[in-house]
Amino acid sequence: MSEEKKNTQQTDYSDDARYDRRGAVIKALLKWLQCEFFGLFIFLSLLALTLVLKKAGYAIFGGLGLLTYAMILVDFGLKEGSKARIKNDVRGDDVKRSFGLALGLIAMMPAALTYIMLLLSYFGVIGSAVLPFKALNFGLWGLISLFVRDMDIANMSVHLLWVYPLTMLVYPLAVHYGFKSGFDSEDIRTKIMYKTN
Repeated sequence: MSEEKKNTQQTDYSDDARYDRRGAVIKALLKWLQCEFFGLFIFLSLLALTLVLKKAGYAIFGGLGLLTYAMILVDFGLKEGSKARIKNDVRGDDVKRSFGLALGLIAMMPAALTYIMLLLSYFGVIGSAVLPFKALNFGLWGLISLFVRDMDIANMSVHLLWVYPLTMLVYPLAVHYGFKSGFDSEDIRTKIMYKTN
C-alpha cells in the first residue's frame, strides 16, 4: 500500500462505506442560507458606506458580498471533494469529479428561485417583489441597488435581469472548483502563495 493511501486512510474516520451524496446535496442547498447569513453581516456593516460613497459604495458592497459567497462555496467544495476522494481511495467508491458541478447547481437553486420571483414581478405577473428579492440576497443588496434604488419594480433597470444571473454563476463555478481541488488533493494555499499552475 502506498504512503499516500496510508495517509488518506488515517483521515477516514467515518464508518460509512460510501460518500454521502444525499447529505452533500442537502448541505449544498443550505449553503445558500449560509451565504445569506454572512451577507446580512455585510449588509449591516456596509450599508452606511453607501450613504457616503453612493454608487461606488454600492459597488464595493456588492463586490464584497460576491467574494464572501465565493469563499463559502469554495470551502464547501473543498471539503466535499476531499471526502469524495477519500471514499474513492480507501473504500472503493466511484464518485466522479463532476459531482462538484452538480452540487454547485443545486446550491444555486434557491438563488434561481429568487430570480424567477423577480422576473414574475418585472413582467407584472405578481406585485413588486424588490424588497423580498433584496432581502433574500442580502450580500448582493449593494449590487442590486445599482439597478433599483427604491422598492418599486417600475423603477428597476432591465439590466438587472442579465446581471443577476451572471452573479448566480458563482455557485456552480466556486463549488466545482473547490470540489475539483479537494478531489485532486490540491493545496489551494500553496498554489496562491507560489502561483503554481
